[in-house]
Formats: sequence, C-alpha cells, structure tokens
Amino acid sequence: MHVDPNEIVTHLVGLKDVRVLYYARRGPVGEIAIEQVHVDPRCPSCEGPTRVKDRPVVAYTDLPFAGVPMTILWKKHRLVCTNPECVVKSFTRGDHRIAASGCMLTTRAAKWVVREIGSGQHISHLAKTLNTSWDSVNTAMRRYGQALISADTKRLKETTAIGLDETLFVREGAFKHKHWSTTVCDVVNNQLIDVIPTRDFSEVARWLHDQPEHVRARLEYGCLDMSRTYNAVFKVVTPKATRVIDRFHVMRHALLALDECRRRVQQVQLGHRGRSGEPLYKARKLLVIKATANDPQLQARLEGLLALGDPDGEVALAYGVKEAVARFYETTDAERATDLLRDIIDQCAKKSSPPELRKLSHTLRNWFDQITAWHHARVSNGPTEGMNNLLKRVKRVAFGFTNFENFRIRALLYAGKPNFRLLDSIVVR
Repeated sequence: MHVDPNEIVTHLVGLKDVRVLYYARRGPVGEIAIEQVHVDPRCPSCEGPTRVKDRPVVAYTDLPFAGVPMTILWKKHRLVCTNPECVVKSFTRGDHRIAASGCMLTTRAAKWVVREIGSGQHISHLAKTLNTSWDSVNTAMRRYGQALISADTKRLKETTAIGLDETLFVREGAFKHKHWSTTVCDVVNNQLIDVIPTRDFSEVARWLHDQPEHVRARLEYGCLDMSRTYNAVFKVVTPKATRVIDRFHVMRHALLALDECRRRVQQVQLGHRGRSGEPLYKARKLLVIKATANDPQLQARLEGLLALGDPDGEVALAYGVKEAVARFYETTDAERATDLLRDIIDQCAKKSSPPELRKLSHTLRNWFDQITAWHHARVSNGPTEGMNNLLKRVKRVAFGFTNFENFRIRALLYAGKPNFRLLDSIVVR
C-alpha cells in the first residue's frame, strides 16, 4: 500500500489550520516547513482589512522523530493594516499551539522539557538531545515551568502544617558572601511548596501573608528549628497555629552541650585536645550513640572511662541530661513529658551544673512551649530538612546557580510534585 510522505508529515505536525509546505533532511537534522492558513485576517486594533507585508521564516526546535532531531520552519505572516488612520502599522500573527512568543522551542517540545526537568534531568543533556542551545531550553523551562507552578494552586490548600528552614543559595564575590533562601515545605504531605530568596522576617512574613485567607486559617501547626525569625513569622501572621520544634533540633543542642563539656574537661585535666588513648577521647562516641544506654557492656565501658577522665563528674552529669532529654521524647504521656522537661531545666540551671548545661537550660526554657507542643502535634520539620537535601541535589546537577528564579523553578519542578497533567491545558502566548 502506497503511503503519501506528505500525509505522514501533516499528521506529525497535527495542528488545525496549519499547512505543511515541505519536509527536508539537512544533514543530521530534519526540517518541516509550515505556515498558518489565514482567512481574511483582520487588524487587532480597528478590525479593518489587512495585507501581507512579508513572510519571514523562523526556526523552532521540535521533538526528535525516530531518533532524528527536528526543526520546524514557521513561515509567519507579517501583516499591514490598510486603514491609514489606524495606529497599528504592522503586526505578526502568532499561534501558541506552535510556539510561544520569545521561545525558540515548539510548544510540545517545551512541555516535554518541563516534564524531563521534573524527573531530574539537567538542561545540558536536554539541549544535546534536542540539538539546540542551553539558553533555548532554559528559556522554555522558565516560561512553561512558571506557568505550571502558577496554575497548580492546590498544593498548599490541603496541608495543615508547614515547615520553614533556611538553606544556603550561593556564595558571591571575592569574600564569598553568603546569600540564604527559605524553604517552605508541607510537612504533612512531604511536598515542597516554595523557595523564598531570603530569610529576612519581612519577606518571609509577606509570603505567608499573601497566601489566601482560607489557606492560612487551615494551618494548625508551624514547624521550625530554633530560629527567632521563623518563630516571629508564625506568631505574627498565623497566631492560631501552634509552633512546634521537633526532636532533632532539641537533641542536637543536648548533644552539643555534652560534647563541649567533654572538650572543656579534657583541656582542664590535661591541657590539650583529646588524643588517641586518652579516656575522654575514647569515650566521645559512647557518649552520643543511643546504643550505650541499652547495652550493659557499653555502659560499663563508658563508666570506666569517665571514672578515669572525669574526676568531678561533669561529663557524667551532661551525659545524664542528654539521656533525660531522649526519655522526654520516648514518654508517651504529654503531662509526664512536660514535668520531665521542667526537671531537666531545673537541674541544668543549678549553679553547681557545668556552664554548658546552664546554657542548655536557658535554651530549653526559652523554647519550652514549642518543645512540649511536639507531644500534641506529632509533626516534624524533618521533611523540610529533607527538601533542603533535594535542593542541594538540584544545585549539584546544575553545577551551581547564580540566578535565583532559575533555581526556584527547577527546584519546584523536581521536588514540588506539581500536577504535570495540567501542562496539556496550559497556554503560554
């Protein structure tokens, strides 16, 4: 059966009111020339008749076909209004189905790029696949990616808890000045909501305030680390939301106090940093791992090392406080856990306690309500910390970013779980 090649090419283009002029093979690249079919085109200003001024040909990169890179040669119509009093002198007819204005990829190629970026591909690989430039792919990603993110309005409507955390965006200048960003995460559904180009209170609070009223009213919990900035954001913008500090950040402070106490005692006793074979240096890992408290042999070994290197019992006391903080989180009854935390604070605040524990008591007292709220909320800022790792992966794939908007869009496409099915209905002109 004979098949007309022109009919195959017409079906490949697959657009109504678009006529295929010819198909040709130019070395490794295939070319398809097309033009729009215009019936009595009218002036967009006065609705008067027009005439064709010229027909410029513009090349657009299309999806490969059968492994062959394709180029669409769009023979456009530049028209002139015949009304001498019309303010419009000339204009070019566009078609968003073929390509958006200012984008050198066809619409279907640009939407394919957005899906590939969402799966973790990097732009240089996609540019090589399409046989085009990095800038062309990046421009398509920005325009269609931003359109998808703007159209996907349901991502924040379903959550009852969000987390805020800072992450380093870039180091710039001769002195490597740090520029920070804020990660906004839905900690219930483990979904990246947005990335804000600063960690300043005013900008983060403005972002949260700009969310719809019903979205802010739905928030029950705000997860954060021990950041006064993010604590103030939740307190001012969503005062009804309970602020929660999770286990990781509290245990981190307890472990830091324990390790600083061990190092200070080491310096006081021996006059230098820990060295191999010295008791406190050998005990450094036994002091922090969870298995020590549950293993009699490890416990006995730790007690022997502390008896040799900690004659005043300061490190042993700090270790006991660390274990008490761990028990606070293992306690299932909220009231008992609250009483236990008060006892920890009182013990650490005594004048006889090491200075590291007195500092810890001050921290725990300042954040008492947010720490105890964990037993009622049972939500964690861990998903936000995990999102920061995904953002670092995006930066590694791109070998770093200097443009924040490029970084934000690629991060949201990769880690934000947008509804890619909306791409089929998105129009970018």
